[in-house]
Amino acid sequence: MKMNKGLVSGTLAFFSGFSAVALFGITVLKVEPILKLNLIESSWLVAIPLVTGAFLRIPFSLLVNKLGKWVLFIQLFIGLIGLIGIIFTLIDISTLPNSYDLLLLFGAIAGTGISTFSSGITYVSYFYPQRKQGTALGIFAGLGNTAPGIFTAILPLALAKLGLIYSYIAWAIFLGLTIILFVILSPCPSYLKYLK
Repeated sequence: MKMNKGLVSGTLAFFSGFSAVALFGITVLKVEPILKLNLIESSWLVAIPLVTGAFLRIPFSLLVNKLGKWVLFIQLFIGLIGLIGIIFTLIDISTLPNSYDLLLLFGAIAGTGISTFSSGITYVSYFYPQRKQGTALGIFAGLGNTAPGIFTAILPLALAKLGLIYSYIAWAIFLGLTIILFVILSPCPSYLKYLK
């Protein structure tokens, strides 16, 4: 059962990590006219969470050996902080003098959520013998990578019903609830007790 909990919770963390940046591309379309952004500025807003998510994969993956499930928790929590920062920036976007810089900063912080891919692979691997890791990691990557498609399908409905700010709030609630679920469900790899 512990093997299944490791796979389920690791996949949940990877899947939900995408929620922190799912709205960011749409955000750019909405804020571009408000902030009068040029093409380069808009491109940076779209790219920044992806860049930080990509660069943070290596150090976070290495930390799994020392901290176990708490690495994924930290990544998701940092992503949630970025998401909350984006919400507050969007609320006052027309009055904040540095709203573009804040969106870049919080977008970069939210990008931490997508770095759960490599640390999740490391985490899930500890619950399976080598001969079964291929199947487990295939399930992890396959299900986790459905997040962008699912979020893209849900996003237009959320935006139409809730608007941009409330869509971000709904995404933040989703991420917050999945963080709680992850902490409850996820076991620490058994080897960690030998490191103390």
